[in-house]
Amino acid sequence: MTRAAESFNTVYRVEAAEGTFALRVGPVLRIHAEGTARAEAAWQRALVADGLAVPDVVLASSGEPMVVVNDADGRPRTCVLFTWIRGRSLRTRLGPARARMLGQLMARLHTFVLRDADVLRADKVLYWLLPDRLGDVPTHGKALSEARNSVQALIDELWTDRTPQLIHGDLTPANVIEAPGLGPVPIDFQDLVLGFPEQDISITLAAFGRRDDRTAMTEAFRDGYSTIRSWPDISDTMMSGLIVARGLHQLNLSLATATGPLPQDYLDYHGTRAQAWLAR
Repeated sequence: MTRAAESFNTVYRVEAAEGTFALRVGPVLRIHAEGTARAEAAWQRALVADGLAVPDVVLASSGEPMVVVNDADGRPRTCVLFTWIRGRSLRTRLGPARARMLGQLMARLHTFVLRDADVLRADKVLYWLLPDRLGDVPTHGKALSEARNSVQALIDELWTDRTPQLIHGDLTPANVIEAPGLGPVPIDFQDLVLGFPEQDISITLAAFGRRDDRTAMTEAFRDGYSTIRSWPDISDTMMSGLIVARGLHQLNLSLATATGPLPQDYLDYHGTRAQAWLAR
């Protein structure tokens, strides 16, 4: 067993007689709903059964998709075992051609509609189980809080008289493996939430935000998506607001989980974006 990745979770590559697996060990902090691991496993196994290339969840001997163990300090950690996907992260050679592939992949996921799951609802800007820390940011706290309120009004509008579906919630290039013979494979479904395709799309577009070629990337992503299903009928203002909401959501996660001060340029970036949104 070797450490393969570490971010919010720690992922280990497990070599066993039965094959190669990915073991995800969750952190002490719980930001997802209680039923997330079960919903994640159910959706991924349904996608596998439907012929889509995604990691399969290996059930424990109890039949559950996860095992909860205590670490050396007696704190519970939720562990999930997946089949290993061999390949390279899509972000290693990312450009418009792969952005198009990413759009096609998201559209395929959106055609597989599930509406009943014990997961969080993305009907708030800050939907993780975390306190709101945006107002604590020096210099930018007021603008960040005002921007949160502004884009919350757009989310309220998006959710009016509509029924949400399961969305991946983090389909960024970092969470897609380009696998030989399989093409792009989505991984890390842990952030799945009940929401709308427009929100899922905004999360991916937000990941292009700091790139010089973000306009070309966005156009390629949209073109790929549109080859599988129709692009949502959404105004530029709504999509821009959802992208701002994603940035605030991720900033708040960083503020709540950081062990020390966040880099000032990171805070300035989000503060400047919030002020630009308010001044539009």
